[in-house]
Amino acid sequence: MTLMQRLETLLARVLASWIRPDVLPRQPAGLIDASHPVLYLLEVGGLADRTALSLTTRAAGLPSPRDPLHYAGSSERSAIDVIARRSGSIFGRRRPTLSRRLDRLVAARIASEVAIPDLQIVPVAVYWGRAPAKDASLFRLLFAENWALGGRVAKLATTLIHGRNTLVQFSEPLSLESLIRTERGPGVDAERLTRKLSRILRVHFRQRRIATLGPDRSHRRTLLSQVLANPAVRRGISAEVAAGKSRERVERTAHGYAHEIAADVSYATIRILDRLLTRLWTELYDGVELSGIDRLRAVADGRELVYVPCHRSHIDYLLLSYILVKEGFSLPHVAAGVNLNLPVAGGILRRGGAFFLRRSFSGNPLYASVFNAYLEQLIRRGHAIEYFIEGGRSRTGRLLPAKGGMLAMTAQAYLRRPDTPVVFVPVYFGYERLLEGAAFTSELAGGKKRKESLLGLIRSLKRLRENYGRVHVNIGEPIALDGLLNRHRPGWRDEGAPDERPAWLKPVVDELGTTVLRHINEAASVTPISLLASAILATSRGRQGRAELARQIELYGSLLRVTHAGTLIEVPDLRSGRGEAIIEHGIELGYLEVDNDAIGELISLREQEATALTYFRNNILHLLTLPALLACAFGSRRRCTDVEVRELARVALPFLHGELFMRERGDDAPIVRALAALEAEGLIERHGELWRRAPGGTPEAVSLLRLAQTVLPALERFYLCSALLVQAGQPLQRPELARRCAAGAERLEATEGRNRLDLHDRHLFEALIERLIALDYVRDGAEGLEPTGRLQHLEAEARRVLDDRIRHAILRATHAATRAGALSGPNTDP
Repeated sequence: MTLMQRLETLLARVLASWIRPDVLPRQPAGLIDASHPVLYLLEVGGLADRTALSLTTRAAGLPSPRDPLHYAGSSERSAIDVIARRSGSIFGRRRPTLSRRLDRLVAARIASEVAIPDLQIVPVAVYWGRAPAKDASLFRLLFAENWALGGRVAKLATTLIHGRNTLVQFSEPLSLESLIRTERGPGVDAERLTRKLSRILRVHFRQRRIATLGPDRSHRRTLLSQVLANPAVRRGISAEVAAGKSRERVERTAHGYAHEIAADVSYATIRILDRLLTRLWTELYDGVELSGIDRLRAVADGRELVYVPCHRSHIDYLLLSYILVKEGFSLPHVAAGVNLNLPVAGGILRRGGAFFLRRSFSGNPLYASVFNAYLEQLIRRGHAIEYFIEGGRSRTGRLLPAKGGMLAMTAQAYLRRPDTPVVFVPVYFGYERLLEGAAFTSELAGGKKRKESLLGLIRSLKRLRENYGRVHVNIGEPIALDGLLNRHRPGWRDEGAPDERPAWLKPVVDELGTTVLRHINEAASVTPISLLASAILATSRGRQGRAELARQIELYGSLLRVTHAGTLIEVPDLRSGRGEAIIEHGIELGYLEVDNDAIGELISLREQEATALTYFRNNILHLLTLPALLACAFGSRRRCTDVEVRELARVALPFLHGELFMRERGDDAPIVRALAALEAEGLIERHGELWRRAPGGTPEAVSLLRLAQTVLPALERFYLCSALLVQAGQPLQRPELARRCAAGAERLEATEGRNRLDLHDRHLFEALIERLIALDYVRDGAEGLEPTGRLQHLEAEARRVLDDRIRHAILRATHAATRAGALSGPNTDP
């Protein structure tokens, strides 16, 4: 061993005592077959990177990069090489080079004439100062990992400063045999193959660096100048000037819009926020359950990522950004309403990656052009983006219909420069208690929506020490924009970049919005509180015996596991006895209280908590809908034929699909699975072509009836709206129908205790009307909405599933609403 090698070994031992790398994926041994030879490829050479890799492989039980590598008759001193070498002492740069070791191994394999094990080429990226920092000093930030790599002295300083703040990322191995098979012709040229492999690796490391650090960020002023130089912005300015305004004033206005919109990312702020958020999650939640991260890793490299989560709470964007950074992805730029641009807080959010937009662009084409240009720049530069297509936070727990504004702007920006494929990443959030819960409860009870303010933010801080349970986050199936564009507009790439939004883009955006919402629901995480809410709210007075309630919770968990087996749905383990634990969890979170009667313990909803639990029940309503709908078939009958049960599902499901954003299937497979789940739990039993419910009075019969309560409000809403249309005797304009539905719902709430929001939520009512029209139950004519003959079929199905008492109550309410409507004047659009 030479003197230089001895010094290097000594220095490596010193570094090993200091470096504490994090590793992604968490179990890298799952990527590599230890029985085959392995060559590790680093992006940049250096003793520190090699030491970090050695420590990681030792901890993971992987072959050591320092061991000799024997392959195809060639022997190498170590199993590690680099594709770029560092030059210079302080401010040096990477110098691309052909890997000499890789060149020799490729040549040896091509020269070999015998079958040998495949060589696994494993790309490994090492980022110093990229893992969550424990210190946010400016001195540390100067030497954190970024796009401008320094020389050897700078790297030594970085190693000493960030040795305990380092991230090592393993990628999927490349197969040398597979690469050789891709070469065409009678012979394979070793040098050409090595050059090809080096290009592949350089592209891979660049994409990995973008996914981990974000794109190379130029100064904010440079970005804003490019926004203001956008042709659409210049045309907007010229139009304002042509209308008689001063050019200087219009230029100043456009510049002000750009500054109002743009993020001002600060690495110092990000690292400080990282520390604060780590403490916040510890104080606020019992833990964060993350699922589906592998689906994100599969599409992250080489694609423009647009995160489209459901919007439950202001915590959503903080939590998602935190998770992404922790999992080794770049921080996304998050679209936030300008109402959040509060004093102090707005500046912090802006430096943490938020960019702001107004609720409406209507009447301000210059603002619209500046915002579009800014979004286009983010996409061109490869920044990950995050926004909420529902527009605002859901107050009911259901997904809100998609608003296509941001989706349309994203698609249009991509059409102008379709270089990097755009992929939308749906994300589901499942909370057990909301920070804004009190405000939501007040709003649902009829109170005014509270406006965001700095004082309100300060007041909310006092609630941080309360118990909010666990948070469940699930990454859904990504959606490629190219696939939608190709299906709706074959040959769109040949049409060139459009200056204006093409008319054919609207159906693409509509389908994209619906698809995103379906993918979010298809990645739902069932929380213990959502199961508890579904069970306790199915009782008539929100009170139930402890053992009975525990059994109902476990029943729902079992039904969900069987009905949604093989999907992305996450269902908690509910083995026997787990229902009791969930009840105790509900008591700890303040939803339930315990009292006693002569028989034993009663579990009751706490006063004013019914609205909060309705929210969490609605989070998973779409998952219980099918088994609950089938249970409705036995509400007034002990037995049904198999044909009758399936017919009920076929008639009702299209409406439920529309309002709950469920995927429509062309077969009966989900119905078959749901029936099998009900049968396995003893709620129904099959006799040939006949289904019978459990004997009356048994726990199974009671459970079946309570399960049906989950979907009955939707069926009652359908019946209410349909009855009003039939009884009107003339076409009704939508506002008039909405008014009569609201009046009927109010009467039913007063006389029957029915929830008015379940019967007439504005979003659900609008979705129902659209489905009635699409399915030809209602005709949308020039004079208004009028029923077709098919609507009578719904009346027949309603008789099968709705109790006579509630059906007659709905008819009485609709008669009263119809008379009141006739007395109020002609059917006109108010």
